[in-house]
Formats: sequence, structure tokens, C-alpha cells
Amino acid sequence: MFHKKIIFLLLILCLSFIFAPDLFCAYEVNIKADSLTYKQDDEIITASGNVELEWTGKIIKADNIEMHIKEQNLQAEGHVELSEEKSLLLSDKIQYDMAKEHGDLENTFGTSSSIYFKAEKMIKVSSDTYEIENVKLSNCDLDDPHHYAFAKKGIFIVDKKITIYKATYYVGKVPVFYFPKYTRNLAGSDSKFSYEIEPGYTNDGGISAKAKLKYKFTDKLNSALLLDYLGTKGEGIGLETNYYDKNNIKATLYAYGTQDRKEDSQRWKIRPSYWQRINDLWTIQSHAEFVSDSYFNNRYSMDDWDRVLNKRRSYISVTRQSTKSNLRIMSELYQIYNPITDKIQNGSYLILPQVYYSLYPAKTLGALSSFTFNFENKTNYEYFFEGEDYDYRRISAIADYNITKDYRVTKKMTVKPTLGINGTFYDSVNPEDDDKNFTTRYYGSLNTRYRLTWWMDWNLSYEAKLRSDINRLNIDTDSFDKGVEKHAIMFNNYIYTNSNLIIRNVTGYDLRNIEDLGYIDWYPLITELTYVPTSKVTLYFKQTQDLHPFKFNSVQFDSMFGKLERFYFKFSAFYYEIRPDEVDLVSGIGFWLNSKWRLDYLIRITCNYEDDIEWSKRDQELKIYRDLHCFNLGASFRLREEYFEFYFKFEMKSNVPTLTKKDGTKEIDQEFYPWR
Repeated sequence: MFHKKIIFLLLILCLSFIFAPDLFCAYEVNIKADSLTYKQDDEIITASGNVELEWTGKIIKADNIEMHIKEQNLQAEGHVELSEEKSLLLSDKIQYDMAKEHGDLENTFGTSSSIYFKAEKMIKVSSDTYEIENVKLSNCDLDDPHHYAFAKKGIFIVDKKITIYKATYYVGKVPVFYFPKYTRNLAGSDSKFSYEIEPGYTNDGGISAKAKLKYKFTDKLNSALLLDYLGTKGEGIGLETNYYDKNNIKATLYAYGTQDRKEDSQRWKIRPSYWQRINDLWTIQSHAEFVSDSYFNNRYSMDDWDRVLNKRRSYISVTRQSTKSNLRIMSELYQIYNPITDKIQNGSYLILPQVYYSLYPAKTLGALSSFTFNFENKTNYEYFFEGEDYDYRRISAIADYNITKDYRVTKKMTVKPTLGINGTFYDSVNPEDDDKNFTTRYYGSLNTRYRLTWWMDWNLSYEAKLRSDINRLNIDTDSFDKGVEKHAIMFNNYIYTNSNLIIRNVTGYDLRNIEDLGYIDWYPLITELTYVPTSKVTLYFKQTQDLHPFKFNSVQFDSMFGKLERFYFKFSAFYYEIRPDEVDLVSGIGFWLNSKWRLDYLIRITCNYEDDIEWSKRDQELKIYRDLHCFNLGASFRLREEYFEFYFKFEMKSNVPTLTKKDGTKEIDQEFYPWR
């Protein structure tokens, strides 16, 4: 074997020397083969058996290659592979002009980035461009793809893009869409076109079907057309457009309308949002919600617990953020609609404007000081006073300044005093009272941290807060608490038995002596335990105990076993003393049956055991996922008391998951579109 390699290398060197004047003056050609012959009279090289030929970054592999030196062309046959950059072309036969970089490929299968295509013929017209004929384009790599776009003509630019003209999109053998022109970017981005289909059934709306057709214009701009049949409720159509330039601009426009048969009306909603960075310090952001009626927002979003979302929030803000401070100026409209009274209810408001300013903690005479200021001009809707509803305007402002410093007393003890002053200004909420009220609060604390052992820390602190009389600086001694809002000792105990187990105890004692029937001097004793023995097991326990009077208050238990993307089981239980005969339970499990099938099941339920065991507040959800090679197929069943729904979801896969998280959501959606 060693001798064969020596002879082969000598042959390569000889051929390179002989043909250098004619062929290799412009570029170098390397050729390897099991058998290699040269006809000197005709200047023809014939190679057979595992042939590999390389020149100018291109590699051809084939069973047989014949190269004509004078004409500078070659012909390759049998299991032909042509590699250029990151593209790979498989063909039955190649005829190639090496000087002009033109050539023909027959019965070609190609792949580049996340795309696969088959063409009857490819004609190379320049160094990186092919004309293609009778081409099938898909993200499915099977010989007979599950779905594809077919066109008679197209252009393929190596590692850049592929464009087809007058294309028909097929699912199986069924034609579905027509594209006058379709271009797919090969520079590592998602497919330009994709879709989701979601048929389903609910017991209050009947059979429904939702479709989302997505198109990606550029890496920054994409859109989706929503076409819905909502059973007995009506039909819906919507449009969603997103522009995302991570460090400069983020914008989205969502619009949806429906012909509601139940309400016998046209209903719609529009939701634009925008964020832009002006420079290194300043940004602007806005969000608005416009709806035809106040309870439309969530009526057709069936995966929400709250069936009818009756809240709307719109705002616009300007923010300046530096390394030392933060300034935000905002105007906000928040509305809560009451369908019973057909009015905007109490709790709704308009803020015009709100000014928030904060100085980040900075050193002052060796201590850390911080400052915050918040001003609001708020108009409330439907404030109820003495049997009547009022709209009122209320100006309020809060300023707070505090200073703190750590002192190390011993190696195990640290003392941290804090002093602060808080000023609050506001109008009276009484519509008949125009008084302006100003209140000052003086507060302070002395926290002592003591490391008892390497696995236990104690935090003992004294906290006090004094309130001034309205519009005065002296302490309010005439009120029920004598102007002392806080006068307490707080205790925290931290136990670190090892890196996997943390135990925390918290309680306190109120030193005030308030003559009030509801006054309790002892704070509840809270015990928290977190245990993480491995990366696949997490246990959390929290118990609250009233100390005076001594009685049990509540308990919470959470557990998680496994990993969400593989196998997991979780169980949680909640008990509250105010509901002595009930326990809230949450349990879920998810696992892969095999490499194609996955099941997820979640149940939230309340167990009432006062007389007989009864189950109520049922919320169950079963999800089934099936991997269909180049498609995703999912099914979900939800049961909430008497309401149930069943949905399928069918969508195209994305071959490039760089922006896709394990739960299927996009990173950009999490950053800027939290309502989805």
C-alpha cells in the first residue's frame, strides 16, 4: 500500500510537470484515482475508480473522469459529486468547461445551507451561477419529498440564493399554492415561506380551523396572514408584521377582525408596538391596543385560562439610561371593562405623564447612597364615593433617599446601618376635598450578620419607620399607631448543609403596642427548604406558621424530576388554613415514546375532603407531538370544568434553529412580543 502511494505521488508530479504550460498556468489541478492514464498524442487524461479532482476550490468526485488538456474541459460520469463552498451537487453526468467555468449537469440533486433541490438539468453560466430546469425545491431531503415547490426555470447562486419562477407548491401530490417568483436565501436563514394549520373542536363553538401563512421578506422583516374559521362564532382574518433589528428597532403590527355570528357584528382589534434606540443613552417605546369592543381582546385565544380578557393597556415612553442614572417619561392608558354594567370600572386610569428618575447606588463619604423620584398625574375612572361614581384627577409624587454602609466588626460579624427619608405628595381621593397632602417618613435599620459556622448564617435586624403629620415635619402622634409605622426586630436563619441543600427561616416581632383587635405582635414563621441533589431533581418546600396565636397557616410543595425537553415529572401541592378542607394539586409528566412521538400531560385540580372526596376547579391538558420529518404535527386536548376543546396543529419545520428555543418559541418573541 505504501509503494502504491509513492508511485501515485510520482505520477501526479510528472503530470503536473508535463501539462503545466497549457493547463496549470492559471490554476493548479490535483487528481486522484485508482487507475490513471495519459494519452500524450491526444493530450487526454482518463481516470477511473474513486476519482477525486480538485481545482480553484471545487471538488469533483466520480466513478470516471475524462479530461481534455487542450480544450480545458472534462466529462464526469457515475455517482458524480460537485462541491463548491458549502454547496453539494449530486448528478448522473457533468460536462464542464474549466476555462470558461460553464457546464451542464443532468438529473441533479443539490443541497445548500438548509435547502434541498432536484433538477433535470443545470447549466453553469458563470463562476458561481447555474441556470436550472424542471426543479423541485424543498426542506425535505427524501427522494420523493413530502412537500416541494416545482418550477420549470430557476437560478441557483452558490451559497447565496436560489430563485424559481412560476412555481407551484405541492403537499404530497396535491397543488396548494402558486408563486410567480420564489427566492430562498441560503446564507443560514429560515425558509421564506412556511405555514401552520390548526383544525379543532370546542363544545361551545363547534368545528373550527385556523391557518397562518408566514413569509419572510428579509432577515429583519417578516409577516403572517391569519385565516380562521371559528365554527358557530364566525370567520376571522388577520395580519401580523414584524420588523426586528436587535440593537436599533423592534416593531410589530397585529390586526385581526371577524364576522361574529353570535354577536351579529363586525369585530376587530389592532395592536401596534414599537421600540427604537436613538443613541447610546436614549430609547423610545410605545404600545397601543385598539378594539371594537372592550372584551374582544382574548375571546378567540383559546389557550388562555382567562376566556375574556377585559383589560387594555396603551403607553408611550422615552427612556434615558446611563451608567449612573435612569430616567423614564411615560404616558399610559389602562382600562378595565365590566360587561355586567357595560362601563369602564374602578381601577382604570390615565397617566399623563409619569416621570421616574433614579440614581444608582454611588459612594458618598465611604457609604453607598441612592435616590429615586416618581411623579404621576393620574386620572381615575369610576371612583365610587358616597353612592356615586366620579372621575377624578390625582397628582402624586414620591421621593426617596437612603444611605448605607457595611462595617466588619469581627471576622464572623458584619454590621450594616441604613438611614433614609421618604417624601410623599398627593391630592385627596375625596372628590369634595381639594386639599394637597404631604407626608414625610423617616426610616432606618441596623442589620447584623453573624456567621455561626461554615454552614449557618444569622441575620438579626432592627427596623423602624416614623410618619409625620400631614403637611408637617413633626411625628403624627394623634393617629392609632402614634406615627410609628414600623418598630420591629426581624430574624433570618440560613443553613447551607452542602451545595445542594439550603434551609431558610424568617420571622420577626413587632415592638409597637397598638390597641387594636386585629393587631398581631409576632410575624409568621416562614420555613423554606430547597434541595437540588442532581441537575435532574429539584425539591422545594415552604411552610408558614402563625406564632401568636400559635396555629398552622399554609404549606407549599414543588418537585421536578428529569428535564423538560426529555423526560420530566412534576408535582405540586398547596394548602391554606383559610380553606381547611381543600388542597390544590398540580401534576405534569412529559416524555418521548420513541424518537418520533412525545406526550405531555398537565392537570390542575382542587381536592375537597370535607365529607366525601370531591374534585373541582379541573384544568387538564394533554399534548401529543409527532415528528413528520419535515413537518410538525401536534394535538392538544383541554378540559376546564364543563368546557373542553380539541385542536390539531400542522406546520412546516425550520431547518435552521438558531433563533428557536427548546419550547418552540423564538428568542425575539420573548424579548419584544411577550403577549404571544
